Amino acid sequence: MHACPASILGSLQFRSRRDAQMQSRKINKPRSKRTGSWVRVRGGPVFACIDMGTNSFHMVVCQATPERDHFEVIIKVKEAVPFFRRALSAHYIDDVAMRSALRILKDMLKKANEHDATSVVAVATSAVRESKNGEEVLQRIRQELKLDAKMISGKEEARLIYLGVLWSMPDLDDTFAIVDIGGGSTEVIVGNRAQTLFTESYKLGAARLTQRFFKKGEPTEDSVRELHDEVRGVLRPAAARVDSVGGFKTLIGTSGTVQALAKIDRERMKKPYAELHGWTLSIERLQSIVHYLEEASLRGDRIKGVSADRNQTVLAGAVVLLEAMRSLQAKETIVCSAALREGVIVDRFLQTGWLNAGLEQHRDPRSASVHALLDKYHGSFDHAEQVARLSSEIFLQTRGILHDYSEDVGHLLWSAAMLHDVGMFIGRNGHHKHSYYLIRHGGMLGHSEEEVSVIASIARYHRGSEPKDSHEAYFTIAPEERKIMWDMAAILRLAESLDRSHRQVVRNLLVTFDDSNGSGPPQTMRLSLNIAPGENAHSEVWALNEKKSFFEDCFHVKLELSVGTEKVSAR
Repeated sequence: MHACPASILGSLQFRSRRDAQMQSRKINKPRSKRTGSWVRVRGGPVFACIDMGTNSFHMVVCQATPERDHFEVIIKVKEAVPFFRRALSAHYIDDVAMRSALRILKDMLKKANEHDATSVVAVATSAVRESKNGEEVLQRIRQELKLDAKMISGKEEARLIYLGVLWSMPDLDDTFAIVDIGGGSTEVIVGNRAQTLFTESYKLGAARLTQRFFKKGEPTEDSVRELHDEVRGVLRPAAARVDSVGGFKTLIGTSGTVQALAKIDRERMKKPYAELHGWTLSIERLQSIVHYLEEASLRGDRIKGVSADRNQTVLAGAVVLLEAMRSLQAKETIVCSAALREGVIVDRFLQTGWLNAGLEQHRDPRSASVHALLDKYHGSFDHAEQVARLSSEIFLQTRGILHDYSEDVGHLLWSAAMLHDVGMFIGRNGHHKHSYYLIRHGGMLGHSEEEVSVIASIARYHRGSEPKDSHEAYFTIAPEERKIMWDMAAILRLAESLDRSHRQVVRNLLVTFDDSNGSGPPQTMRLSLNIAPGENAHSEVWALNEKKSFFEDCFHVKLELSVGTEKVSAR
């Protein structure tokens, strides 16, 4: 059984804040001395991102310049996906929607390849995130199209939207807020150019609210009033949380609904050809537009100046923006044409080194999120870094012999090793189960939902029983990822045992193999440990002998150990 949320929350409430602060000061290194993941995201200068939205799929293909100071958009593609909207209420993506998605993605992938994209990534949001078969859908996409399709959390979606805004509005300074109204969710973000201060995702998407309040797409006076009340009830507490982080100076609006409203406003202001990016929409003019949309919708009239695929949902989206501005006490919204997909592009080019444009502090979000979670639960950084380093050494020195996993898997192992003991914040007993829960629900940024699940599961099995079908940490991850989780947990058990004393006595290690019969896989693996002078490894040797059977069973080798003070190095 895994640790239940109630028991964890109860333990958190009774933990002494003073004790936690004292422990943190004692065991944590300054941030400047910390090292991140040894794995770097790789990719070329031409990258394509597909945003699998609830209302429509968007693809943008971009090329970084040789100077690495900006990138250029090569092509943009958009296609409506009305069948996907049904998943918001049914919580299931049916065969019709699946076939439609595969067809659209296949066409987009073809266009990306025609424009020499070296990497193509598809990110799935609300519709897939909330579907019972969302992971199965992504698995089918990956298998049939060989497309890197990922599910991202609401908070990760918010982070990427924030990056898109940062990139496209370089003159934006001070603290700003972003309201991004999608089909399934609305993200509210507060931040500055250095960091986000508040991010949250709310189930207030335009398509979702249209389905919920306007039955058969036909609004009534009562349903419009109920819609206003619902959105206001959700966003007013959000506004209080925004105030608690210091508020903001400028409100930015992003995504299709906001741009559609800005186009209506341009026509009314008799400036139909004015630049949409940077357009300022006042709350007074927005109130007038919402009144027009409500009157037209109640009469059954088609909304002028709005595309056919957005005609049904623009009213609900307009209500969200209006109530957001009222709750946040914003007098105007500045339109930003960049959002999620541009944020994915910026994020990828930053991580691969193809972009250097004053956003260096956002270059390694994966390591930053791991360090943030370790800090949040006052984990021992010295122990975490030692276990992560030894895990990575074993991973690298056994690659090509015991396994052929990519560096991406190496990053999952590094992350799990850094976080394997965060459950100690709750209590020592069953802390591996607590670690699983805290990682799984910790809002790790820079990772897909699938990656977070695997990281949490690897950490869960750094001690205790082997994976079982009845364990949440096992049955909730995709079948093709279970072998990865099992093998990485085996490596993590070895590395964790090699710092059993938490004294970091192992300076380095060497892995060698004996080919007993001269053919086939090795039958014996030897770990040679270099111990710091004046130290002993009695605890580590004992722990390794206790835990090595899991590793031996996984990789079908016999493990032997030698200990000395002579330095050893991998050949």
